[in-house]
Amino acid sequence: MTDEGDLRRFLQGPYVRILRSVGLVCDSQAAAQDAVHEAVARAWERRARIEHFDRWVLAVALNLARSRWRKLRREWPLMHRDLADVDDSTATVEWLMVLRGLPRRQREVAVLHYVFDLEISAIAEIVRTSEGAVKNALFHARRSLAAALDPAAAEETTK
Repeated sequence: MTDEGDLRRFLQGPYVRILRSVGLVCDSQAAAQDAVHEAVARAWERRARIEHFDRWVLAVALNLARSRWRKLRREWPLMHRDLADVDDSTATVEWLMVLRGLPRRQREVAVLHYVFDLEISAIAEIVRTSEGAVKNALFHARRSLAAALDPAAAEETTK
């Protein structure tokens, strides 16, 4: 990423996927926009030292979203969150509701794997954990998603 033309191409391409992915992870499009915009600003300042601009922005945006979440949890009791802001034409409301019910780490790895199409090693780097922990979280996320989206099929696999 060397000039404003590169930045424009980023904003027209990877930026949209990053924004939607972070929105799915943190359940708030507004919070996702704040986190991604801040991450892009930080990345632009460091662009000469960043090898994979889009991956760096994604990792920083997720970290910012996590920090925001921790701060909110300390400031007031967790309230019912609304997914109405999420604007993703490829995701169904049912899938979003099931995704929302997953524990945070499972939701993160599911979004990074299925929406952002990242490999296990890249996800481990972004969420700062081991590949084994990512595989474990992804296994549990898959099982929960399958059971919720198709209870009959999930029941057959456990027999």
